[in-house]
Amino acid sequence: MEQSKNWGGKREGSGRKKIRAKYYGFAATPEVHAILETVTGSKTDFINQCIIKATQNS
Repeated sequence: MEQSKNWGGKREGSGRKKIRAKYYGFAATPEVHAILETVTGSKTDFINQCIIKATQNS
């Protein structure tokens, strides 16, 4: 009787999803930390929106 493998190998939809963004890590000051702790939802979206808004006003 022949058994097929059902483990290992590439599987559709598995693994890390590809993103089109660059990851930046930074050390937040206590003031920034306090602000980020009050953010509901995605902190990444909040930070991105703040940076865009700050650079558009320059």
